[in-house]
Amino acid sequence: MSEPTGTFLAESTPVPQEWLRTVLHLLPVGVVIVDTAGRLLAANAAASALWGQAALARMQLEHFGTFEAYWPGTGKRLRGEEWAVARTLRTRQTVSNEEVDIVGKDGARRTILNSSAPLYSAESGLVGAVNINVDITERKATERAEFFVSEASRLLAESLDWETTLKAVARLATLEWADFCMVDVLGPDGALHRLAVSARDPRKQSLLDQTLLFPPLAGSDSPLARVFARGKPVLIADITPPWLDAVSLSPEHRQLLEALAPRSSMLLPLAVGRRRFGIINLVSASPARLYTKRDLGYATEFARRAALAVESARLYREAREALRERDASAAMLESFFAASPVGMGFVNQDLRYVRLNKVIAENNGISLEKHLGLTPRELMGPAGAPIEDLLRQVLESEVAVVDDPVEYVAGPEPRTFLATYFPVRSGRELLGVGGVVREITDQRRMETHLRFLTEATTRLATSLDWRTTVRNVAELVVAQLADYCLVDMLGEDGQHLERVERRALDERLQAQLEKSMPYAPQPGAQSVLRRVLETGRSELVAEVDETAMRAFAVNDTHREILEGLSPRSVMVVPLMARGRTLGIVSAATCSPTRRFGPRDLSQLEDLAWRAALAVDNARLYRQAEQAVAARDEFVAVATHELRTPLSALHLQLSSLQRTVDKLPSDESERLGQGLQGALRQADRLTRLVTHLFDVARLGTGQMALELGAVELSSLVHALVARMEEALATAGCVAVVHADAPVVALADRPRVEQVLMNLLTNAMKYAPGLPVELYVERDGEQAIIAVRDWGPGIPSDARERIFERFTRNSGEHARASLGLGLYISRQLARAHGGDLFVEPPPEGGPGSRFVLHLPRWKKPSGAAPS
Repeated sequence: MSEPTGTFLAESTPVPQEWLRTVLHLLPVGVVIVDTAGRLLAANAAASALWGQAALARMQLEHFGTFEAYWPGTGKRLRGEEWAVARTLRTRQTVSNEEVDIVGKDGARRTILNSSAPLYSAESGLVGAVNINVDITERKATERAEFFVSEASRLLAESLDWETTLKAVARLATLEWADFCMVDVLGPDGALHRLAVSARDPRKQSLLDQTLLFPPLAGSDSPLARVFARGKPVLIADITPPWLDAVSLSPEHRQLLEALAPRSSMLLPLAVGRRRFGIINLVSASPARLYTKRDLGYATEFARRAALAVESARLYREAREALRERDASAAMLESFFAASPVGMGFVNQDLRYVRLNKVIAENNGISLEKHLGLTPRELMGPAGAPIEDLLRQVLESEVAVVDDPVEYVAGPEPRTFLATYFPVRSGRELLGVGGVVREITDQRRMETHLRFLTEATTRLATSLDWRTTVRNVAELVVAQLADYCLVDMLGEDGQHLERVERRALDERLQAQLEKSMPYAPQPGAQSVLRRVLETGRSELVAEVDETAMRAFAVNDTHREILEGLSPRSVMVVPLMARGRTLGIVSAATCSPTRRFGPRDLSQLEDLAWRAALAVDNARLYRQAEQAVAARDEFVAVATHELRTPLSALHLQLSSLQRTVDKLPSDESERLGQGLQGALRQADRLTRLVTHLFDVARLGTGQMALELGAVELSSLVHALVARMEEALATAGCVAVVHADAPVVALADRPRVEQVLMNLLTNAMKYAPGLPVELYVERDGEQAIIAVRDWGPGIPSDARERIFERFTRNSGEHARASLGLGLYISRQLARAHGGDLFVEPPPEGGPGSRFVLHLPRWKKPSGAAPS
């Protein structure tokens, strides 16, 4: 939240300003406080997320017009003086809950409730205004979509006159969801004809009416024709000039489209099965309203219902005409029923079958002739009761039922249908109920399969332990596909199989599976499992017979165990990842009626592929962990071994220095310079080894801290005094701002190490310039800041410099291992604090490194040492 530039509460206000700022910061709605000139005083996090901090910082009355917003429903952009806060500052009146479409941070389009109220001082003088923004984008989008789909469904269900209904739906779409709606339907001539056009803005209706002359050309390569041919909805989130070029049929049509200024569009085919009979084009012309995938989901559902309603209406119309002229058209009606790809039937007022096609007969598993004259309950027993009840409901209410899901269990697997029932009349006479039934079993199976894969992916991603992964695979297979499952993995030699997992649906099968654990087929065995392993190709044994049992059994004992398991159908798939076969998964069913098919095999292959990747990822992760551990161990050993000879070298150089000091001055000076250089290099090498040693201990978790009360002001003064010679050599003057004592809970040598690293960096990158050190308190934190006057650090590098082996560019790039700042931050965090870098708050060149440490709390009855 920005710091205020003026007073927005009277001094006598009992609520502290800091408390109020905290409350504003936590509010989920955007709150902006401005002064009388419209300049920003304060803004909470929600407002910054909505508008962007940079935009808020530039706020003032004369700039309000730069904020992009539109009045809902009109697309008219708000002028600066129309904003609620501008009006409040001008009239001192409260504005409540104005709905506005805005273009906020990063071009995001939102709908908000905008409110504004004047802000007065204790002396009743106007000091500014408070503006509150409530983001209702999701709610408005959902409300519009759900209302439109609901109303459209109601309109579609109320009438079987589909032309009139689609025109009404087009008008409804422009009230709730679109600026323009165009409906094209397939005519008897095989061409698309524009049935209806509707514009939200009446002033644009005449312009839109001119598009009636330009329906899409069926069979062409235009985007609309392709959507119609493929029968798949398409979202054009942002309409571009090239897209307008692609859909225009002539220069005049292109100019017309440009005048309508479409911004976003959804193309929705009207189709049932493979039949295409139209297309609906919903268009937004508002810059603040670009359609999303969620909008497309609602629109697709609407188009599906519209298509079914149109289909039902057409069938109803054809049935009504057939009944009115039944003597002349009976043969044609029978042909239509027989050729229909969906189930169609008609029952009379007694709910007895009069007409039906072979699709319904095949769905019910009963011959067509046996249906005639019987009710669904008489024909199918209890299974027909729900159908009969629904037919009676339609007959009594004369209201169609569209896409009623029906579960029918007959044969090895349940089947799912969508049934549409509608009253059939001849003039005023109610003749009975017509029905259209289409099977969606495969669609439901695909949905189930996708849910299964989603759950499988989630579960397989929960662990990097390969044994947990294969256990999850076996559990998923048994839960969704099979009665039992076995998983065999290749051993380290790449030849022998090890049976690592078994899972069964019940305890009896589980006990039998336990007996099969030692019988994974080994190299040379003539087994289906070995063949799948060696070829990498799945195998499906739809019906397990005597030959198949011999192919699965390793020996006679194993054969007896398999007979106890009684497999009826088996699938065996390889676990393959990155070109390697890791093992195999076997799944079996024992049900007398359940048989695996290609779809089941494909589902198991999908799961096995995901499982193999998870297992291989676990293997690679384990190898990476081992490599990292080996590297850290090597660094720890190497640095430990280097410390002893370095210490000896340092002692020898110091001894030589003392000897040289006793020589005559001219000779002493010449040799002393060389020894001083050698000592500096030895010191530098010792620091580098110490850094490596610290990194190794940090990596292995062996860094231990000896925490106690440390007075930071005296520590900083002492450290600066100790480094006085080095600072002087670098031409740096250290200025310490540490007047009051600040006690931290810290390890003194480690804090000194961090500060020495920071001072060394300052001397290296800002020689000849001052260095400032600050010791401060901030609540429960003790702070030491080191500010240099060097070239500074770019914002995109402020986190990167704390990474291992990261070195600055320039002349000092090769002067270190890039570990000092990494170790310093890790030490700070080991204390429960942190270390970061920021630009100097007062401006100017350089950088400010800030070390946070926890403050020491004095125990009861004790004094700091």
